Amino acid sequence: MVIFASIAASLDGFIRAENGDMAWLNDAMRGDEDYGMKQTMQRGGAYVLGATTYRESVGMFGGGRSTPPTFVMTHSAPEEAPSGITFTSEDIRTVVTTAQSTTDKDVNVFGGGDVLTQALAADALDELIIAVIPVVLGRGTRLFGDLEQSRRLRLTDCTSFNSGIVLLRYAKP
Repeated sequence: MVIFASIAASLDGFIRAENGDMAWLNDAMRGDEDYGMKQTMQRGGAYVLGATTYRESVGMFGGGRSTPPTFVMTHSAPEEAPSGITFTSEDIRTVVTTAQSTTDKDVNVFGGGDVLTQALAADALDELIIAVIPVVLGRGTRLFGDLEQSRRLRLTDCTSFNSGIVLLRYAKP
């Protein structure tokens, strides 16, 4: 079982524009290119994500659907959680271990930047997939926050597309 994260970032390392606009991401993608999104969703048997990513996902896709076990890292959990959703303020290592116990498939650390940074800092990721989008945003939400110490990764694959998107796959050394 692999703990992985898959995320898109602008060329200058942002995952969201300062005003929250995500059009830059959709505008870059082409319908005739396969970025592995379906594969990524199929391989995840459980998800770990931050509260903002959760709220945005519910806003985009709605609630009430059957979902794999999902762990939302937050400091202010609602009183009631939808079926399959667990709100938690535990540390990332504990949350990932709990997520692993709910599935025989891989665990997807879905984001956002704060959760991804916590996972890197705790050395909790086996694989990191970054889709680099050919746009410079200038400011916004950073892909990674501050880390106390650097993390070395090993490039395992690099795929470029005609759209200019580059898919980078990294693993622990």
